[in-house]
Amino acid sequence: MIVAGLGGGEGVRLVLESEEAMLLSELADQVDSVLLLGEPSDPALGRLLPSAYPDDAEASAEFSRYTRESLVDGKRQAAQRVRDATAVQGDGIVQIELDQSEAWGWLTFLTDLRLILAERVGAAGDDADDEPGDLAAVDDESGAAASETRDDYLRAAYEWAGFVQGSMLEVLDPTDR
Repeated sequence: MIVAGLGGGEGVRLVLESEEAMLLSELADQVDSVLLLGEPSDPALGRLLPSAYPDDAEASAEFSRYTRESLVDGKRQAAQRVRDATAVQGDGIVQIELDQSEAWGWLTFLTDLRLILAERVGAAGDDADDEPGDLAAVDDESGAAASETRDDYLRAAYEWAGFVQGSMLEVLDPTDR
């Protein structure tokens, strides 16, 4: 993957392998699923839409009543824009040009994605020594291996999304060094 600026600081150009584009599209589907179908008790959904008033359930419910729908719609639209841009037509290279506004929408999606992934692998805690969270009950060794493989995949996706996010931010908001 290559991230480069468009002329005059007008946006970002992403150059992706078709597999990377397909991965982003699949991850956008998963973010959308969490937003649309997530249970209220899902900690990942809680990370995406945290309580405005954690110590006041009534005020938090009132705030959520007025804001939740528009927040979810905005996050789902950001995921849809990523899906639209990463629609792959065959093998090879996918080039995506994003203006400033589109690029910041992608950054919103990447933030949401990383919040979900962090919650799924237990990287969301304040303690740097957190162990990966249990994604499902594991009764045997093959289940433990599958869970570990899934955690490895989710961690790799988390790190890769962070790389994409950081690369885009460097292009969009360069600092003089």
